[in-house]
Amino acid sequence: MELLQAIKGRRTIRRFKPEPVPRELLERLIQEAMWAPSAMNTQPWKFIVLTGQARQGLIAIAEGCIDQLDERMKTLFNEKMRGMVRGYFRDCGGAPAIVAVVSSLPPEEVYQKGSLFSSCAALQNFLLLAHEAGLGACWMTGPLWVEQAILSYLGCPDWGLVGITPIGWPDQSPPVPPRKHETIEWRD
Repeated sequence: MELLQAIKGRRTIRRFKPEPVPRELLERLIQEAMWAPSAMNTQPWKFIVLTGQARQGLIAIAEGCIDQLDERMKTLFNEKMRGMVRGYFRDCGGAPAIVAVVSSLPPEEVYQKGSLFSSCAALQNFLLLAHEAGLGACWMTGPLWVEQAILSYLGCPDWGLVGITPIGWPDQSPPVPPRKHETIEWRD
């Protein structure tokens, strides 16, 4: 698969088949994703894969953010779509695994941003690699509303949460969403 094809073809998947993803495949994709660039080559990320009961525990915590998201969702989605999002937070679309990505946080705020942005680059690599492997995923940032509870659950209370990503074999093929705007500016 060509890179541009992967970038344009990747979709956010919210419904998964129940078949597990082989551990070796997830480990390979994560190892490859960690070739992302990072601020000052710190490689500040940690990928935590949750399955079984650990997955269920994370979902129970992440679901706690839905009330905070509701106000924002009212400005973005109709009631049907808001109901779908609420349902997704209850079971993560049946994904057999969830990958949580966290980032170390140096004491200086400017370096914290560099660490978080670097970890976002690694997560984007992971999403593209998963798509190339035939997997589906959904980068969820709504759980940032309950970040401290999730970080405590993961045993990383002093880290920053980049997001949680349900992953599995897709059971849907969403249409291409339109691009909302272009923000290229040229200045001389």
